[in-house]
Amino acid sequence: MTLQSSIQAFERDLGNGHHSLNCILDGIHCGACTLKIENHIGKLAGVVSVRANATSRRLRLVWKSEDVSSTEILDEIDRLGFSAKPFEREDLTTKEQSLLIPLSIAGFGTMNIMVFSFAVWSGLISDMGDNSRQFMHWLSAFIAVPVIFYSAYPFYIPAFQTIKAQRITMDTPITLAIFVTLFASLYETYNHANHVYYDAAVSLVFFLLIGRTLDQMLRKRSSLASENLRSLGHVLTQRFHKSGEIEHVLSDQLKLDDLIFVPLGERVGADGVLTSEFTEIDESIINGETLPRRIGKGENIVSGSIITGPAATIKVTAVGQNTRLSAIADLVDNALSYKGKAQTLADKFSQGYGPFVIGLSLLGFLFWYFILNAGFANSLLICVAVLVVTCPCAAGLATPAVMVRAVNQLLKQGVLVKSGDALERLSQVSLVTLDKTGTLTNASFELVKETNRDALKLAASMAAHSHHPLSKALVKACPTPPLAGVKEIIGEGLVAPDGMRLGSARFTGNLKTNNNLQAEETKPVLWFTRPGHQAHRFHFRDTEKKDAKEFVSRLNNYSLDCIILSGDKKDIVSNLASRLGITQFEGELSPENKLAIIKEKQSEGAVILMVGDGLNDAPALSLADVSIAPASATDISQSSADLIMIRSDLLPIVTSIETSRKATKLIKQNLIFAALYNIFTVPIALAGGLTPLIAAILMSSSSILVMLNAQRLKE
Repeated sequence: MTLQSSIQAFERDLGNGHHSLNCILDGIHCGACTLKIENHIGKLAGVVSVRANATSRRLRLVWKSEDVSSTEILDEIDRLGFSAKPFEREDLTTKEQSLLIPLSIAGFGTMNIMVFSFAVWSGLISDMGDNSRQFMHWLSAFIAVPVIFYSAYPFYIPAFQTIKAQRITMDTPITLAIFVTLFASLYETYNHANHVYYDAAVSLVFFLLIGRTLDQMLRKRSSLASENLRSLGHVLTQRFHKSGEIEHVLSDQLKLDDLIFVPLGERVGADGVLTSEFTEIDESIINGETLPRRIGKGENIVSGSIITGPAATIKVTAVGQNTRLSAIADLVDNALSYKGKAQTLADKFSQGYGPFVIGLSLLGFLFWYFILNAGFANSLLICVAVLVVTCPCAAGLATPAVMVRAVNQLLKQGVLVKSGDALERLSQVSLVTLDKTGTLTNASFELVKETNRDALKLAASMAAHSHHPLSKALVKACPTPPLAGVKEIIGEGLVAPDGMRLGSARFTGNLKTNNNLQAEETKPVLWFTRPGHQAHRFHFRDTEKKDAKEFVSRLNNYSLDCIILSGDKKDIVSNLASRLGITQFEGELSPENKLAIIKEKQSEGAVILMVGDGLNDAPALSLADVSIAPASATDISQSSADLIMIRSDLLPIVTSIETSRKATKLIKQNLIFAALYNIFTVPIALAGGLTPLIAAILMSSSSILVMLNAQRLKE
């Protein structure tokens, strides 16, 4: 298989000649690295979108296949001094483990060189001779040179690659500090000087590796939920062969229309349709709902579900990247690749900081050596301390570290974030606008308390022949065997052999005038007539979702106003609003009316969250500052929304608002800390108050503290 064909296997066709590819990045450590990639690759002909994330080390590319190929783009990234390849699940763990060996060797070298250094320091105030001191220096050099050339490769290899591409990253000043210290020590040793700095050089590598290793461990802890989702779809599956025998294949090898057998307790490896009579499935990985759901023959089942009922036979309808599981994972990737305003500023700051650091350290050396006459050794150590301590990694990681955590936490709660900046906007929401049917209600009906049991029983026996929502509600209220001979007239109602009728006011002859035709038939009612008896009307009402009242109450606790914008009749909307404790509501609204109200509220300064599921809600979802659609929403509504609730309940909306506010607070804390770190440490380093060792500890600690602060975002 050629390189191009192997890469194409990971590409996704978006239609209209557009393709996308998710990659794993190597050689990046902060926002400056990702910004270089985005700026350069974004200028290539045919590239539509390029988004990189320093925390997850992920890159998402979108391009026009007629203008450029994925191989050409990845080659261009290599020329920048970075490495990018199509994402594979194994990539998440290998890099973290690879630093343990160089870290161990650097630690071994540091301890041994410190023994020799301590002997030299003691000898300077005792009677150690010059030859003994030189012997100790050469022993230190014998250990330091191989240790640094091996253990420091995570720093100097990326640095040399980017220098070759005429670019500077934060590995550049770190590499410069390490090798300046090493070669200065070799020079001083060759000239029989009293002072060398092998201990500073090797310990610098050791503590920098500690920081980077801990940083990688924290990244792994915040590993992407999207990859966890994808991995759940990769299972060993039992497929029926044409001969009728069962063969075991990986889910990646399944094809459309394959028939698979999934035993009790095993996970489904592809989207499909149930062909056996019935089963129960655990879809918690998709919607967060822990209770199993019973499905019957012909119903859909998604990849990643677990069979908790009888063993199932399933006809495959989608595999691999075309499954719903993969689609959800792609949306998560898109959200994480977005950069908000704060992150964009931090990346630009990091990009220009590398040359500034090198220039500042050089000025520090010249100032101390030529003006203050501090000597070569002291001036060099100050220069190295400035190179090491002034690292903007904390600023570059401030936003993505929190964003990765927030998006993953919300996915566990059943909320899929489609747009990365949605969380920023959601944290500023002051008004929540809600559709009624399908959002606050279940889009199903229940019978209002009925006292005429005889009429109810007869009507329910007729309703058993219909699939109309009101007929189903009638049967649910009074389960009764079907009455024989009943015929359904589609769009009108039901008629029995003896003349009984159940249906609309017009169908049953209870419409008094044509003027009230529309008003009467839009109400959730059924009329029932039987010869020799007075006509009877059954009243129904929408059933609000079980957590609707708690949802409204929790919104009030956050001082968030809420308003119902519905196309239903005003009295129906008023009734629901009264039951839920909502004081603001509007009924009989067209899509244009909803838009007008949202525009009016926005002109008054409100930041609006719109929640809706219908086709008529799509314009309002697009206009609102941030929007959420439930899983039951139409395709156009889901495409217009910024977040999608995979579960049917409402409380995840409040969870999303809580998470967005906490995430915004943590991002601000990280950025403030990064700014204060540089404000305080740079002057101290220039004033000679930091050794390279302390500078390395401070620099590594700043990045680790930012990552640890992001971990405070709890579920």
